[in-house]
Amino acid sequence: MNLYPNPPEGQDRDYREDELFLTIENLRCQLLEVAQERSLSDHMVLELSQRLDGYIVLAQNLMMESLRSRKSSAIPYGKNTKNQRIRKTALQQ
Repeated sequence: MNLYPNPPEGQDRDYREDELFLTIENLRCQLLEVAQERSLSDHMVLELSQRLDGYIVLAQNLMMESLRSRKSSAIPYGKNTKNQRIRKTALQQ
């Protein structure tokens, strides 16, 4: 079931990340329940653990990608871009 069939522009990524974190939390809860009932070496426990690991790695990659894009788009304090210098010069004239 898809509650948000067409997320607004720019919110698509946030929606996918929210869905990813919900999936991780659901798998974590399932893993805890199954691990309490079965051996830690049980096939079902191992399968859930591997699936959870895959989603965690995916979430970490998304977070690192987001961090890198924020760092690359950040302008150092006190540094003006070429467009900002042109505007400032035009306003002074």
